[in-house]
Amino acid sequence: MELIKSTLKTMRIMLDSAKNYEETTDAIVPDTFPDIGRIAAVYGSAQVKDDSPQAGRLLVSGSVRMTVLYVPEDSTELKKLEIPVSFAHIEECRGITEQTLTFVTCRVVSADARIVNSRKLAVTAVLSVSCRAFESAEEQITSSVEDSENRLEILTADRTVTLPVAVLRREFTIMEDIELPNSEQYTALTAPRGDLRLSECRLTNGKAVLRGEAVLRNLAITHEGELRPVDTVVPFTQIFDASDFSEGQQIGVCFCIRHLDCELDDTGTLTVGIGCYALLTAYETRSVTSIADVYHLDHPLRTEVRPLELTSGHPLSDLSCEASETVPAGMKITSVADITVSLDCLLSDPGRTALRLMCAIVYRSDDDQYYTIHRAVSMPLTLPDGIGSVHLTGLLTRASATISGEDSVVLSISGRCSMLSEEPVHLSDLTELTVLDDPADTDDRDAVSLILRYVDAEERLWDIAKCYRTTVEAIRQANHIGTDCLSARGQMLLIPMR
Repeated sequence: MELIKSTLKTMRIMLDSAKNYEETTDAIVPDTFPDIGRIAAVYGSAQVKDDSPQAGRLLVSGSVRMTVLYVPEDSTELKKLEIPVSFAHIEECRGITEQTLTFVTCRVVSADARIVNSRKLAVTAVLSVSCRAFESAEEQITSSVEDSENRLEILTADRTVTLPVAVLRREFTIMEDIELPNSEQYTALTAPRGDLRLSECRLTNGKAVLRGEAVLRNLAITHEGELRPVDTVVPFTQIFDASDFSEGQQIGVCFCIRHLDCELDDTGTLTVGIGCYALLTAYETRSVTSIADVYHLDHPLRTEVRPLELTSGHPLSDLSCEASETVPAGMKITSVADITVSLDCLLSDPGRTALRLMCAIVYRSDDDQYYTIHRAVSMPLTLPDGIGSVHLTGLLTRASATISGEDSVVLSISGRCSMLSEEPVHLSDLTELTVLDDPADTDDRDAVSLILRYVDAEERLWDIAKCYRTTVEAIRQANHIGTDCLSARGQMLLIPMR
């Protein structure tokens, strides 16, 4: 007997990891800078230089641009130090080669600095590195059996799955010159941060068209020594070759900013340069047929099966989320200068899904000095009904703070999450079927043509037919049972013997 196979093409996820770890280095204050009296604020921006797949591993390297704002001894004027921190991360994964398609994101979860002495700092960045690797795979699944004698009874199972069928990674650069209003008030811009926001993705004539915005945030230092946030938005349109994609497929898009540079010149022009990667994944919904059970009417069978796991998933509509928390400062607050919100991790517990965010609030006290409060905030997510496991692909947040009383702020955060629904689908694939020469053990049932049996507890018609070496159709006809009925309970059944 020949097993009839169907071919299922998909992109298999070889590696899916997200890890947080610390990078620390010591830095000496340059001779041209005054001694450190107190640290006011610390920022970090990760720049990925390389993410090379090698034999059995993925190597990620780059640097973190640490920006330290400090107050010198015997002075109230803010000073800025730029400190580079190199990092390297290795992710082991069997099967990865130099040709493996990978997608890596790296972000700074939190940044801090400690004064060792007036001329030396120890800076620390907590990094979150997320790595994914894909390979094209073809699964051969037994969907039927050629039976010339028509003596096999086959129970098939149909599952509907949504699978990734094509993946591409594209690199692009966003360059823009922006005339910055009131730029004459600023002596410098520092601590650039950015996110990419997708507004449209469509396929046409073998091309993928992406439209969106780069949302940028800088911190300006005025001539009076004040800190002010400077927000800018840069629209972008990118067209990529996507010949492996087809119109009608559902497309998921992830972005990664590899490096971000913002420079303000003397004329008030802000020059923006952003190096980006986009990961596009095409999903298709398919029906997969496999053999759940099989038996022969006359002979025993020897079968072999293999477990097969597929990952069914698709992009979800963007989810809105929000959180609010009162944060005490321990001293009088006159104004809030800046708020940084970074994703720490996605928390998935039974019955609860939330984002853990690390927040840094830079405020001005009544002594006209700047200080920073660090706070971890949990932002709950409400997933659609029927959604279990999710993978976060993007997060845009907006934060504000309102002074409460004299020494606290009410921190309010709203966000939009891009997520994938991912659920494992477990199948049993029939890989070998042999009809044995020995006759089936029927307990002398061949001597009778009809058996009368009372079915007490609910039992599948398939299991009853298999037990007596007859067919489900024969039981249905003998008992006038409709085709939509799959089981029996609390009834007397006539079981024809064949």
